[in-house]
Amino acid sequence: MKRGLLKRQNNRTGLVLNILLSVFLQAAYHLVLLVIDILLLWGIVKRPPTSIIRYLNLSEQILLAAPLFAFALSWFYLGKTDNNLAVHGLAWHGSFFLSASAVLMSRQTVNNKRRRIVPMCLFLFALIYFATAFDALVYEPTALQIKHLTFHSDKITEPVKIVFLADIQTNKAGWYERKALRMVREQNADLILFGGDYIQGDEPSEEESIIASLNEILQEASLQAPLGVFAVVGNHESGFATQQIFKGTSVQVKERTSSMDIGELRLTFLSLGGSVAVRTHHDYYQDNRLRIMVGHTPLYAMAPQDADLLLAGHTHGGQVQIPFYGPPITHSRNLPRRWASGVTKMANGALLLVSNGVGMERGTAPQVRFCCRPDFWVIELLPEKNACPDSG
Repeated sequence: MKRGLLKRQNNRTGLVLNILLSVFLQAAYHLVLLVIDILLLWGIVKRPPTSIIRYLNLSEQILLAAPLFAFALSWFYLGKTDNNLAVHGLAWHGSFFLSASAVLMSRQTVNNKRRRIVPMCLFLFALIYFATAFDALVYEPTALQIKHLTFHSDKITEPVKIVFLADIQTNKAGWYERKALRMVREQNADLILFGGDYIQGDEPSEEESIIASLNEILQEASLQAPLGVFAVVGNHESGFATQQIFKGTSVQVKERTSSMDIGELRLTFLSLGGSVAVRTHHDYYQDNRLRIMVGHTPLYAMAPQDADLLLAGHTHGGQVQIPFYGPPITHSRNLPRRWASGVTKMANGALLLVSNGVGMERGTAPQVRFCCRPDFWVIELLPEKNACPDSG
């Protein structure tokens, strides 16, 4: 008993030391770059003579060295690279460097004439760069939106409203998670479905405290729905952890692949392994109910399924989407990019709905969203014949 207690205390001490070291490294990293910011600003105010080339070279070198500096420090002291630290360094200090370079370049003379076009273009690029960084790092990560899908079917006689949310994926539950669950509760849904990935700590020893904070918020939210509230397991927590996350709430956790009838609906919940497997999950119980399948990853949709509506998360919509191209990364091997976010009509007529998720990737990953706001879905099932489903 004493040995177990000492082990937990040692884990906590190590966790505290890691956190303090991480904070120190981030502060030192930004302090070094801040000093260089000040030097550049001093150069602008003092209007130095023809040292413009040195300043420009310094700016370019720092922009290139910032992520390498962050990676080296994180790897040497923490044994892992902190991409998030590098992204913030490039975002905020990088935009300043570009602006300073533009001002300094504008003072350079070529054939006794000041340069205008190139500095203006560089300054415009700096503004775009800063706006993009602000959107991706500050605005979009918490700009939660509600998306809607209207699904018409002759298999039901009464309308049903479903809320589907996935990938809360918090490393410290707080105001944002409260806001998300409050928005879910305000929908007054008949059925609420959770799609997995509720927590993600930087270290395994953090899991207990993250679970406790999210569970407290879930209990406060007190989500209720006439047809029930159900949750499948994601890849960032075990079945036991999922049970602890929803302990004391009305949410029923479905760890294994199973099906159940609720009114005119037949729900199939996939285990984590079942949602990853590209194989058909046959439902041999034949009737005229509307069939809905819920899995954490959308990979299961790559095989024909006995369902009318397929729900999944996991991809986060890519978190970063390039306009007119989509997400470069889907977080799911071999998954078509066009399936990583939103609604897709499958070859057998079923609809696949993939949520961007409420949260985002944590740990050392860049915690950014660009052209890919977090979301949850409100699905309206309506009894109507010969109508096409539409989303918004």
